[in-house]
Amino acid sequence: MAKNLAYPNCLSFKATIMVSIFHQLVKLFLVFIFVLTAFVGFSAQAIAGEVTLLWQGDGEYQVRARVVYPDEFRDNSTKIVQVVGLQTLQNLTELTVQVIDSKGRTIANYDNVNNSQARENNFLQFRFDPINKTINGWLDIGGAEANDYFLKGQPGLGLDLFHLDAYGNEFKIDHNNGVIGIKTDY
Repeated sequence: MAKNLAYPNCLSFKATIMVSIFHQLVKLFLVFIFVLTAFVGFSAQAIAGEVTLLWQGDGEYQVRARVVYPDEFRDNSTKIVQVVGLQTLQNLTELTVQVIDSKGRTIANYDNVNNSQARENNFLQFRFDPINKTINGWLDIGGAEANDYFLKGQPGLGLDLFHLDAYGNEFKIDHNNGVIGIKTDY
């Protein structure tokens, strides 16, 4: 009885082909996943974070502020969005303020920060924690010139809406106990 030595080699050859085909399929799958990940990752645009601040005084005046900040902060030393006067601007793209009187009419609009540039307001103070969705510290937003309106105070303690007359004198026109709503749009 002669032994057929070619039969085991035939199985080994078939196994080698199957392993080779399996490896090719795995490689093809990995390339597909890599290309798909790269395509989705590079085609998706970063969507900036956005919040709306809503303040209402006891006398029915309102202040609405829109805050826009980048998803990826340029300054990674802190995760705070802030502006202090014209000197410190950090991770803030836009801060617009709208003042509404007790009859619901818009009486003032301000672009405190536009295109990551603070606008002529040395008193501007805003510090927002986007992770905890809180305003930290002193707040002073709005106008800074004659006949302008501005909201200032300490969120959680007391916030006042002021009007500057033609001579630069401040007159408080509304107040609340520091409550300011924060609405996230994402």
